[in-house]
Amino acid sequence: MNQRLLLVLFLLLASSSLWAQQSYYFPNTGTFDSRVPSPEQFLGYPIGTHYTRHDQIVAYFKELERTSNGKAHVQVIGKSYEERPQIILTITAPENYSNLEKIRQKHLTVTDPAQPNLTKADPVIVLLGYSVHGAETSGGEAALLTAYYLVANQSAETAQYLKESVILIDPAQNPDGRDRAANWHNMYKSFPPVSDPADLEHLQGFPGGRVNHYFTDLNRDWLSAEQIESKNRVDFSHQWYPNVHIDFHEMGTNSTYYFEPTPAGHQSPLLPQSSYDFNATLAKYHAEALDKIGSLYFTKESFDNLSPIYGSTYPDFYGAVGVTFEQGSSRGLVQESTSGPVTFPFTIRNHLVTGLATLKGALAEKENLFKLQKDFFKSAVTQGKANPAKAFVFGDSRDVSLTNKLLSLVLRHRLKVYTLNADVTADGKKFEKGKAYVVPAEQPFFRIVHSLFEETPKLKDSTFYDNTSWSVVHAYGIQQAKLNSVPSLGQAVTAVPTVQGGVAGGKAQLAYLLNWSEYNASRALYSLLSQGVLVKTSLKPFTSQTATGPQKFSYGSLVIPVAGQKISSDSLYRAVEEASRRSNLTFATTSTGFSLEGIDLGSNNILPVRKPEVALVTGATSGLAEAGQVWFLLNEHLQLPVSKLDPQSLERVSLDRYQVLVLPNGTYREWSKPTVDALKAWVSRGGTLITFRTASEWAISQGFAKERVFVDSSATRRNASVTRVDYATRAETEAPRRINGGIFQADIDITNPIAFGLNDRKIFFTKTGNTILLPSKDKYATVAKYLPSSYISGYVSRENVAKINSTASILVGQLGQGKVVLFAEDPTYRHYWHGTNRLFLNALFYGNLIQLQSAFLGAAEE
Repeated sequence: MNQRLLLVLFLLLASSSLWAQQSYYFPNTGTFDSRVPSPEQFLGYPIGTHYTRHDQIVAYFKELERTSNGKAHVQVIGKSYEERPQIILTITAPENYSNLEKIRQKHLTVTDPAQPNLTKADPVIVLLGYSVHGAETSGGEAALLTAYYLVANQSAETAQYLKESVILIDPAQNPDGRDRAANWHNMYKSFPPVSDPADLEHLQGFPGGRVNHYFTDLNRDWLSAEQIESKNRVDFSHQWYPNVHIDFHEMGTNSTYYFEPTPAGHQSPLLPQSSYDFNATLAKYHAEALDKIGSLYFTKESFDNLSPIYGSTYPDFYGAVGVTFEQGSSRGLVQESTSGPVTFPFTIRNHLVTGLATLKGALAEKENLFKLQKDFFKSAVTQGKANPAKAFVFGDSRDVSLTNKLLSLVLRHRLKVYTLNADVTADGKKFEKGKAYVVPAEQPFFRIVHSLFEETPKLKDSTFYDNTSWSVVHAYGIQQAKLNSVPSLGQAVTAVPTVQGGVAGGKAQLAYLLNWSEYNASRALYSLLSQGVLVKTSLKPFTSQTATGPQKFSYGSLVIPVAGQKISSDSLYRAVEEASRRSNLTFATTSTGFSLEGIDLGSNNILPVRKPEVALVTGATSGLAEAGQVWFLLNEHLQLPVSKLDPQSLERVSLDRYQVLVLPNGTYREWSKPTVDALKAWVSRGGTLITFRTASEWAISQGFAKERVFVDSSATRRNASVTRVDYATRAETEAPRRINGGIFQADIDITNPIAFGLNDRKIFFTKTGNTILLPSKDKYATVAKYLPSSYISGYVSRENVAKINSTASILVGQLGQGKVVLFAEDPTYRHYWHGTNRLFLNALFYGNLIQLQSAFLGAAEE
């Protein structure tokens, strides 16, 4: 289609009758109920000529509910961080809706292998989920047209769809990102539209619409479920367990259309082959629909389909047929591509016809879908029973905060979990009755159990484009183990126990104490500092005689003296109570500074903690995801108002108001020498600079720390004798050189302030990049070092594993009076790597307290 024809199409859509739009999107589909307004009639513009805001989508769906004569119903399942409603439009025949709860409850029995299967008389459940990446905007518009068609079309085929199915439409899985993208495109659209790819309409500015409020890729958050949109979405999916779940996406403008099946090597060995075979079954209906309108497509060539982190794969782990649709994006009203101009209406229409084709296929294959799902849960029980580990135990009385956080995730995925009925020792760890939990392997949801608690299964292929390490239990950093037999089980757990903070012993005479081994202790600390309380931290452990008896306190534990405060003792008590409520932790009190063991409370090893004013560099040249993770962690966990600084304007910012500056993975080589010098001067005056991944490499190259980055000399050797390889195998050959994501184990110095609160020297890191740091020449500066055999899980080449072994994962450097904390990895990875994000929090509060060899020797000489 040439530019002139494109303009004709837009003029028709923009200025002609409703018929013009109907004939483009719905050719030869019969009559429509005139009582139901089309999206164009309701919104005032033809779909495809303007980007529809989220509030307009919600308003139109409510209008469909009002005019549908009982066919459509809006359900609000939650709100985004920016207060936009997350909605589901349920479309089904009125007689089904009047009996909907009974239909839902009956459908849930598919998860119980002992219950009979559904029959042809039961409705099939289809969920259509659009625009989890907000910048992939054709999905939201296709949702409007799909809903209108199903409600208003009066053909016998559509009536049959509604009679035999319950259709669940999620029009915007990422409402905040969608509005960001829609507003951008609408702001820069032209009359007539501009197809030049360099035009601003096609180039969204930072942070773009792909991510949510906290810069999170919600399509990677289904298993970890850290973001509010994901929690709401996962909870809703468990209300139904759909038979078919479609995830509508967009890809590069030069691509056509993609639907599954995926390459065989990108499929999970945890899932039965029948699940993947059904992708090919539904693909016949998708291909037929696209063939009919002359749209090209491809299958079986790319995209991962093995991890439950994705919206199209998570449903697979609950017996659905999950499918990814990818449409080459116009990223605006029209954009040139290698195959000619791509228009917004064209992209919308493709998603429209494949969505309707899905319904056609689901009805035709209904009984097979029911059988697939029932057999899926039966085989899951069998697979769990045969698993070498018969149960998984987790929990630690020293860190109830993270224990309950993991328990909450287990319950969100509807796994069977029980209290521990008797003490168990496994892998040298003691799990106490009533303080630990057991997840049996033999259960219908075993495949999710495996994804949370086991290492990734082995695969030959390593060409995946995203992190392949989703063994979530390693991320939490709490005590856990695999069991060869199921221990004595207590009660089934259906809710996270309520934990209330408090002050044991009431108002303190001498000091309040709090153990730092609790993950939520950092929340309590910031609460106290925010209220103007003098708080100290212990650089060494001690045992104190508290009001409730002797109690041990670990490295980093908090000491809040009554004397020396700027507030009264009554105000101090209220501040401690407030901190206990915010953190759900119990403070101890003591009336003596003389410890039963270890240092006394007046020791020089108990130092004041400064309240950190934190700045985060985030912009087009810094790591979007990592910046969002830091922002989220500081907001949601600490309630700390972090300042977000644009890297391009850093030279105009006075850094003196901040104590901590965070540089996520990114590119900082464009910073001028005066900017770098100003940053060095700020560190030298006592600031703490924290860097992730490539930012750590940059900091070393600029002389912020006298450390070294690993240089791969094997590349030079390879060039000396180049091996000839067939061109067609280039992806398979080159992909293993990347580190897409693996879990590695390191030894960490738990006496270093960066590691305060940890009880075990072994810690798990996720590695998602090629930054490799060498151990420091300063004997105290290598906080964490990978083990000689560090690999735990994920798809990482042997060559890369060998490079990582015995290198440094955390280094600390000193510049003047300040500190530089260098992370080789991202310690806040995707919000759920809590075992290492607590190290980042330690760096915020305690980084300035570290003394390295040179500083210690200097102090001794003085």
